[in-house]
Amino acid sequence: MELRIDFPKMPAGKGLDTMRAELDSVLGDDGWLLGSGQDGEHGYVELELEDEKMNPKYGIMAVKAYLQRAGFDAETTMELNGAVVGIFE
Repeated sequence: MELRIDFPKMPAGKGLDTMRAELDSVLGDDGWLLGSGQDGEHGYVELELEDEKMNPKYGIMAVKAYLQRAGFDAETTMELNGAVVGIFE
């Protein structure tokens, strides 16, 4: 199951490589990076969440909690199966 994160800007002092490493740590064996990019301040990260051995909602909740704790902008969104939600919704 693919999850896309779109962010308007990175939190202060954080870079895309740091975000990718932190997401990798948060997901462990339950997901992996598919792609990422940044144009100016705006960027995205695409993840694949493992859904065969566990319920993907735990991965979704872990990613959402990470984005909130890391200080991402309130306009950061997550897209899953065409549904877009804010990280504070």
